[in-house]
Amino acid sequence: MNLYQMIFKRRSVRKFKKEPVPEQLLKDILYYGSRVSGLQADIPVKMEIVENLDGHVAVKGLWKVEAPYYLVFYSEEKEGYLTNAGYILEFVFLYMTGKGLGTCYLGNTRLPHTSSQNSGLKQVIAVAFGYPKGLLYRDPATAKRLPLKELCVFKEEVSESMKNILKAVRLAPSAMNTQPWRFIVYHDKIYVFCCREFLPSSPFVSMREMSIGIMLSHLTIAAEEMWMNIRLEKEESMEKKSYKSGTYVTTAYIKEYK
Repeated sequence: MNLYQMIFKRRSVRKFKKEPVPEQLLKDILYYGSRVSGLQADIPVKMEIVENLDGHVAVKGLWKVEAPYYLVFYSEEKEGYLTNAGYILEFVFLYMTGKGLGTCYLGNTRLPHTSSQNSGLKQVIAVAFGYPKGLLYRDPATAKRLPLKELCVFKEEVSESMKNILKAVRLAPSAMNTQPWRFIVYHDKIYVFCCREFLPSSPFVSMREMSIGIMLSHLTIAAEEMWMNIRLEKEESMEKKSYKSGTYVTTAYIKEYK
């Protein structure tokens, strides 16, 4: 199964078997992650896998999950780095799901004493993973998500391909399942907005930015699956406008390959 199919299958896993993952698969995960093109090519990133089969790793943070392995994501700290991190990581997560591994984002969680701490990059997030104790896949019908009619304003009639893209976007995971995105949809483009954060100093702000990146990865993967060319680009005229309930993120220009 490909990444698009995994969008509909993946679920967050929080209970894992204490079973080792083959060394070659661990290497493949890091290699795959290094090949994912981020939203901003000028932001250096790095991924590291920390083994915890014996439970020796002292995980610190708000949401701790005991797991046999953690994937730690590092990035240079500059504008857009959190959105870029979420975008890259979701590609990796979907790849791992296809390999039979369960995964879980651990928001505001840190791992101490990792080998990459002196790389000059910021530890952005830790990810729990391993072979799940329970179900790996879900029925997409059971996913607790807002319907498209609440997420989208349709300005024009859209194709079935565009509807399929939006269905995949709807299933993107987000911090506390808040789905902090809204869309204005035309037949060949989607205006993407982020809902306003009512607690500006809340730790959820950074998680919200990562969630936007995760959603944009679903948008990209689904468009490519529908054989549509997608280009994400900010419009200067949209950036200058003020929006009552959110902020403009980007515009997705979508058209069929020719």
